[in-house]
Amino acid sequence: MAFLDEVALVRRAAKGDMEAFETLVRRYEKGLYNLAFRLVSNPEDAMDVVQEVFLKTYQALPEFRGESKFSTWVYRVCVNASLDLLRKKQKFQMYSLDEPLALKDAEVSREVEDSGKRTEDIVETRFLGEAVLRVLKDLEPHYRALLVLCDVQGYSYQEISEILGMSLGTVKSRLHRARNLVRKILVGEQFSPSCVKGDEGREHR
Repeated sequence: MAFLDEVALVRRAAKGDMEAFETLVRRYEKGLYNLAFRLVSNPEDAMDVVQEVFLKTYQALPEFRGESKFSTWVYRVCVNASLDLLRKKQKFQMYSLDEPLALKDAEVSREVEDSGKRTEDIVETRFLGEAVLRVLKDLEPHYRALLVLCDVQGYSYQEISEILGMSLGTVKSRLHRARNLVRKILVGEQFSPSCVKGDEGREHR
């Protein structure tokens, strides 16, 4: 997708050109659905999120100033809509990174030491096993979003910073805590992490 071509489409859509807006919908609907589904874990809810995203996008386009890329903006709307839905529908106890973690006969702090291993010791790039997906479903929404964006969708730290509106340092520190929590839960429940190739260069893409 050529950047200049997209800028032109966004400008036309902002002026009420439905053909241009429908082109943007076609370009982004699959990626938005995949992201929403990873966050809300339900196909019907994911479809509802995507519909809400495009509705909000269409309504807000006349005010879009292009200070960020359209893709960054629309994915931010998707994450926020997904997190809002999760908060409304949450009916179970989520793992909190601020409380001790009870594992069978022991209790451990969530502020565990970094073993020096990256998330590739737990998940395959762009693929999470059922055990990890189950753990992700129980994480606090913002931490789930970070892990999904980084380790499932493959966004760089800088891109995640822009999508979530967080500083780069906050993204890194929260990802560090969330990854350690997932690792600790899997080890405590006796799941074997998958080994995959590293993500060198993630910050520079």
